[in-house]
Amino acid sequence: MWGIEIVGEGSLGGGLSGLPKDLDDRSFDDFVREARYAAVLFWSGSCMPCRMVSLIFDELQSLRPGISFGKVNVGTSGVAGRLGVMSVPTILLFREGRKVARVLGVKPLQVLLEILDNYFSASPREDIYADSGHSALM
Repeated sequence: MWGIEIVGEGSLGGGLSGLPKDLDDRSFDDFVREARYAAVLFWSGSCMPCRMVSLIFDELQSLRPGISFGKVNVGTSGVAGRLGVMSVPTILLFREGRKVARVLGVKPLQVLLEILDNYFSASPREDIYADSGHSALM
């Protein structure tokens, strides 16, 4: 069970360095719109799996400098509801402001690297991580 929902294509390119940026209702839209490729973690400080993914997400930032990374604390932001994020941890991937994939739950670093490399590539394989061997295109 991988918990991936594919919603488009991508390729690797520009981003930020350092730790993922903390995002809120006011900064989220600009962050996603201005980033060529963005990965955003939706999390809660009271959720142990979220804290585990947050540490992995911080490491991803250093391993994939061509991607902009951000975090949204669902307890302090309404962005999650607007985007249909129903559980945490959830990672949404964006290409040029458009959502391209949803990753649910805790995934090992290597799996997340494969996911990023695939969905931010010129020719993503749409169903390689989808639940039950299928993907839901939006």
